[in-house]
Amino acid sequence: MLQIKKNRINQDIVVVVTIGLALMTGLGLIVFSALNNLSFVAVLGVSIAFWSLLLLFFTPTKKVFLALLRASASASGSNIEPSLMEFNLVEKGVYLPPQNLHNFESSLVFVPKKLQATLPTADETGDKLLSEKKNGLFFTPPGLALSKMFEHELGMSFRKIPLSQMEIAIKKLVSNLKFAEGAHVQIQDSKINLEVTGSIFNTLCSETKDDQPRTHAQVGCILASAFACAFAKASDKPITIQKDILNLDDKTMIIEYLMDNV
Repeated sequence: MLQIKKNRINQDIVVVVTIGLALMTGLGLIVFSALNNLSFVAVLGVSIAFWSLLLLFFTPTKKVFLALLRASASASGSNIEPSLMEFNLVEKGVYLPPQNLHNFESSLVFVPKKLQATLPTADETGDKLLSEKKNGLFFTPPGLALSKMFEHELGMSFRKIPLSQMEIAIKKLVSNLKFAEGAHVQIQDSKINLEVTGSIFNTLCSETKDDQPRTHAQVGCILASAFACAFAKASDKPITIQKDILNLDDKTMIIEYLMDNV
């Protein structure tokens, strides 16, 4: 019996290490693509990272999953943070809707150089870091892989879910994936409030705020980013993360989104 348990532990270690190496490869490709403006490499990197996270999530070692997810969020932020500083970008990032994307099923954050800058069209969101009009930068959202995982669990793209039905979809995700104790969505005019209680991502979001403050303030942490991708697809409107508030007493995070009605 002891030998069997040891074999199982060894197999789990091999599986986790293998998936971890695949995840690191995907993250490396994402960083490489950002430095060299290679969109096809970015797509490959995101795909590898997404499937690695998905496989790891369903392994028994949840702590290892969170550790590697932390590495994923850190790698994404380490790409965004210096770019925001180098180009002196201070405006909020805009999560582009499908109508503004070359690939409808993808997601991009556009950080403009000036407030109310013209959003790029689908033809401009191909394979460059800098927009054609040079009025802002494109970034792969920190929560893209997580949002793809959510879509995989739902069995459909967020594009096929009406905005009014997003609370039902999110509660289903919470129930199935157990990443939080509960969730509530409130939509009023152009504002979307998402309240998530007892999320396993609270620590990651706190670390992003401390270690990558500009990324956190302008693009959002991994959880806020993942649902920004989702709301942009569901509404087909630009989404901006206004702020997130984490109450440490009841472990509740409230994320405020602004939906552009243009």
